[in-house]
Amino acid sequence: MKGKIRTGVLVGILSISLVTPLQAHAYQEPTDYVHMKTSNMVVYSAYGAKINASEKGDTFSIKATIVNNRQPLEIEIFKNGKDGILKQVAKKGVMEPVAYRDLGDRVIATIHNSAELKFVNPPPIYFRDTDNSVYSSYISTLAERGIVQGRTADYFGVNDSLTRAQFSALLARAFSFQPVQATQFKDINAKKSWYGGYVGALHSLGIIKGKSQNLFDPNGKITRQQAILMLGRTLDAVDFVQEEFVSLPYQDSFNLQEEALHHTQTLYAIGALHDNMNLLPNQTITRGEFAKMLAVSLEAAGRL
Repeated sequence: MKGKIRTGVLVGILSISLVTPLQAHAYQEPTDYVHMKTSNMVVYSAYGAKINASEKGDTFSIKATIVNNRQPLEIEIFKNGKDGILKQVAKKGVMEPVAYRDLGDRVIATIHNSAELKFVNPPPIYFRDTDNSVYSSYISTLAERGIVQGRTADYFGVNDSLTRAQFSALLARAFSFQPVQATQFKDINAKKSWYGGYVGALHSLGIIKGKSQNLFDPNGKITRQQAILMLGRTLDAVDFVQEEFVSLPYQDSFNLQEEALHHTQTLYAIGALHDNMNLLPNQTITRGEFAKMLAVSLEAAGRL
């Protein structure tokens, strides 16, 4: 069962590159979409963005006129001997995750903002509470990319809950959305909160809503149904389409409203949800559960 991305020409071109391995300096010249290339990088835009791309040492720099988070850039970087994890340099030199899939000799990254990218070798990560967890591989994959972090250096908190602020940060960082200040919510300090830009990014895309028009409730807990809704809306926002569906196994799925039911069907079809008899949509979601949902969704959308 496969989904697809609604980006026509761009995906068509990239799919060619997936079939025929490319070498630096030896790829087919693009002709019908905006692009710019350097020695080891090609930057694509299906939206006509003006692009300025450059390499200096081990840093890949991309500057572009991106209007909003619905107009991503696709960046193809040939490794040419480089190893490690691709990350982006945030303010003050802090390394942040970037959405990308690794194709062996190169990576295909997706960004929604101008960025500086580097391959880095982070220290090994070990969480003592994930060894016997069914979510262990998903947590390890996301942690290696820097998308999730533990409650402490060696404790992930598999069965712990997520707040609305934490959930927003995880989702926005995982998909490399450009931060947008959330000025509409009175309970978010736009200047001091660490999560305000993530909430603003998701809100601008229609992914997340407040508890009311002016209140976000950052410390409120996320339920399984809310997680499904927001992750499903995220897949819609990045133009993912699931073409095939199977019947849901959940006896309590009749309680789901139309939008929630649709996104539940999508996430179940791509393998992001469990096969238990009941979904228990109003039960608080755990960090382990969401790690699986997020990792599978990123892979389905071509961002992991």
